[in-house]
Amino acid sequence: MKRLIIIAIALSIPIMIWWVERLIAKRRGQKLQGPSVLMLAGLALAIMIILVGLLLSQTQNAPEGSKYVPAKSIDGKIVSGEFK
Repeated sequence: MKRLIIIAIALSIPIMIWWVERLIAKRRGQKLQGPSVLMLAGLALAIMIILVGLLLSQTQNAPEGSKYVPAKSIDGKIVSGEFK
């Protein structure tokens, strides 16, 4: 789920920049003449956010070969889960 949120935020950045540029051009009575430097920078930023987000979400917190034992209730007390 975290990956999808990162990707959605990153992809919305260039769209929002395009939308704001379009509104500004419309108010000035001009036509939008293709991507500007700001738009290209937004695309580069979006790609960087996606790459960094995907790399950070790939971390492994458990040692290799370990097995997770879930939390359980023993005599009314909750014993937390652990890696063995």
